[in-house]
Amino acid sequence: MRIYALAGIIMACYFITSCQHEPELIPGTAEVCFDNEVLLTITSNCTMSGCHDGSGDLPSLSTYEDLRKLVTPNKPMSSKLHEVITANPGSEKFMPPKPKTALSKAQIDKISLWILQGANHTTCP
Repeated sequence: MRIYALAGIIMACYFITSCQHEPELIPGTAEVCFDNEVLLTITSNCTMSGCHDGSGDLPSLSTYEDLRKLVTPNKPMSSKLHEVITANPGSEKFMPPKPKTALSKAQIDKISLWILQGANHTTCP
């Protein structure tokens, strides 16, 4: 009987921790500036020669239109961009690949928030 109870607890923990739900936007959160925060992060980390600069096989990530193709507005967990920047660093999906430096938690959070806010093309002063 204890084995069944233990197995039930393990299964419940597995299902609870494996679920990934879209986060909810907190009212009053400042809007992310696409040009100054998201695009700047992506271009400085992803568009170097031989990567996502548009000159090779990899898709360009240098414009709003390029990045917009990789996101589902309001749904970071369903967005390809979010998937690759939050993947396990040892996986093939993880970007930027080694030996490049991974994005910081603050950068990832900013991109995630931008997607959650609708992935708009916002410009800031």
